Amino acid sequence: MASYSSDRRSVLKIFGAIGATCAYPFASDELYGQTTAGAHQHFPEPAAPPPHFFNESDFATISRIAELIIPETDTPGAIGAGVPAYIDLVIARNTDQQLVVADGLRWLDGEAGSAAGKKFVELTEEQQLSILEPLCTATDANKDSLARNIQFFSLIKSLTADGYYTSRVGLMTELGYKGNMALAAYPDCVHEH
Repeated sequence: MASYSSDRRSVLKIFGAIGATCAYPFASDELYGQTTAGAHQHFPEPAAPPPHFFNESDFATISRIAELIIPETDTPGAIGAGVPAYIDLVIARNTDQQLVVADGLRWLDGEAGSAAGKKFVELTEEQQLSILEPLCTATDANKDSLARNIQFFSLIKSLTADGYYTSRVGLMTELGYKGNMALAAYPDCVHEH
């Protein structure tokens, strides 16, 4: 559980308006809510299959970034919703995104090494956030940046939001979606005058 906040809304403010970043840079059939049963695991299992694209170290880094973006609170965070496996699946299918992520992961560990002589996942949460927050600010300010580290963070932020809010945890538990339900009556639209 993230120690810097127990309020997910304040965490999302730190990383900008997640909903506005959901650019869906992949086919809609890759969203959790659009797949056949069993294609994605929404909750981690003890014997989860190995990642499709990432090695163990890179998968741990992607998992940590996703959990910093959407941490566990009274509901599961990105890891509990299976977002890292979702990100891995999407990246495994797109060679352009693979290059962006590979460059971004190298840059991230380089920054962590320069700051503390450690890999990103070995840093304290405060140190990790100090590296990610400027990327988030730059991402929100300039969506078309050519800087690889900003492209990397923008991609991971979007995939985290997309994966989380199309998972069972994000859609049903967090957002309270009940599914298609027949209404006995349709409420009138009420406008303030």
